[in-house]
Amino acid sequence: STVGQMVVSGMGSVLEKSEELVDHYLPMTDEELAKLATAVEGFETEQQKQQQSYFVRLGSLSTKLRHRALQHSLGKLQNARRSSQDVLAQLQRTLDLVEHLKQGMDQKLQGGQEKLQQKWLEWSKKQPGGGKDLVPPEPVESGTLAMLQGLTQQLQSSCQPLVSSLQGLPASIQDTAGQVRQNVEELRAALASAASLQDVTGSVLAQARAHATKARQLMDELVEHVAHNTPLTWLVGPFAPSGQRLVDLEMK
Repeated sequence: STVGQMVVSGMGSVLEKSEELVDHYLPMTDEELAKLATAVEGFETEQQKQQQSYFVRLGSLSTKLRHRALQHSLGKLQNARRSSQDVLAQLQRTLDLVEHLKQGMDQKLQGGQEKLQQKWLEWSKKQPGGGKDLVPPEPVESGTLAMLQGLTQQLQSSCQPLVSSLQGLPASIQDTAGQVRQNVEELRAALASAASLQDVTGSVLAQARAHATKARQLMDELVEHVAHNTPLTWLVGPFAPSGQRLVDLEMK
């Protein structure tokens, strides 16, 4: 393509110069991007054209644009992992506290309950409608169960962008993504069936912790693999057109 030739011939350095081009814009016209548009799950090419927001196969871009698109897409993937692992860390700390309370390992039962109340307050403030005047529920167990179940829902939501951003990648990567989804779902199911904290037995805690650990490990494998072995079949985006060709930017 004309854009590709310009990039290869060195005119692509204009990308670094142009301050108006943010990450999710590519220096291409709407027409140019529309030609490269590739359907992804739940977002057909016709919808992409209507919204001027396009997914493209990494290998269909010129070398310079490919680098830019790759940095943007890897950044999104790493942010999704960070977000998921933040929730996982909160969940694992809460599971530890619950286990200590149940086993009586915390010599000061009251101290353990206070820690759980504090965790509940921190978590609740981040929820929609969470304000300053929150009062931990009595008994603390009911609030703890609600928090555990809420965290597993959050984990499911935060994993979705991670898994859905891997379209077009080889079957082995898709399989790993499927295992992440499965472990997160089984983690949610293990805690969702509990009607009270009494139902969160030692075996349920062990099961939940195993799924959480496995999900974290698989996420790391997934992101590291894509970062170091990026297939050109990866469907990256969505990207908006900047409305200007590279040559227009060069003339400014």
